[in-house]
Amino acid sequence: MKNQVTKLFLGLGLAALALAAAPAHARSTTAFSAFHVELTGTTTTNYYLCLTENNGAVVNNCSTPVSLEFDLPIDNPYNHTIDVQNYWGGTAAQETFNCVSYAYTGTGGGTVQGGTAGFTAPGLNLATTVDVYDGATSLQVICWNIPVGGGVANFNWNP
Repeated sequence: MKNQVTKLFLGLGLAALALAAAPAHARSTTAFSAFHVELTGTTTTNYYLCLTENNGAVVNNCSTPVSLEFDLPIDNPYNHTIDVQNYWGGTAAQETFNCVSYAYTGTGGGTVQGGTAGFTAPGLNLATTVDVYDGATSLQVICWNIPVGGGVANFNWNP
């Protein structure tokens, strides 16, 4: 009996250590697999024809800046931190743009704007945080006006 109790405590201890060692961000995706073009007006340009992929990064090879929206699935409403990695190529000018996190209810109202990750050079990893309250069910990041040659590489977030 004593041996079984000892094994139980050892098992619980190992489980606790595994949880403590688990990464803070349980989900990740490449930018190319999660993006949509964010259109704020009318255009005849099909930006999907000039946005390219480089090792998972979505890169703006269009003739003008392009805003991109990234869908990030979540499991629970609470404060979510998203680490955004921009493209490692290009110049500082090509990699200067802002990414903002947003939470939505899906009912046409109730948008919560989160923090801003302000990129100023290639290959940065910056965080943005948004509070997804009980009525909100969707989380996204919009990277506004990514310059020609700039891009977004990866996302890591807590679900």
